[in-house]
Amino acid sequence: MRILVMLLVGVLLAGCSFMPGGDEEGGPVKNVDERGMRTELDPLTKRFPALGQPLSAQWESGTLGDDRVPGPTSYWIDAVVELDPQVADTMRLDAQPPSGQRPDLTPDVAAEVPDGRLAAVPDLDHDGWDAQAWLVEGSDTLVLSARGQ
Repeated sequence: MRILVMLLVGVLLAGCSFMPGGDEEGGPVKNVDERGMRTELDPLTKRFPALGQPLSAQWESGTLGDDRVPGPTSYWIDAVVELDPQVADTMRLDAQPPSGQRPDLTPDVAAEVPDGRLAAVPDLDHDGWDAQAWLVEGSDTLVLSARGQ
């Protein structure tokens, strides 16, 4: 009986590693919205008022995981935002020291991140969105990675 239980547990654990809906690092798959890369600002500023009135943005959004699985849908936004210098200066006051850590962004958005170390800024969580943000050292560019329901 003990061998049967161990065998069953082994099969279940092996099956979990092949379940759809995860990326290579084990996180949920980001399904990119059919609109692809976007540049309009209103959807970002409505969700994240702390951005103020940005000068520009390149961003993608979509759903997380496997659309075939029933249940609530989680949404994500990855963005590179050129902030108004005054907004960036205000955020810089509370930013962490810059580090070499890079956020997990979609490839198209990651390609828009300028070179430089990133300094984490206080969270921009708002209205059901859990947001992480970083300022690119020596610039007014903000990198944003957010999830919401």
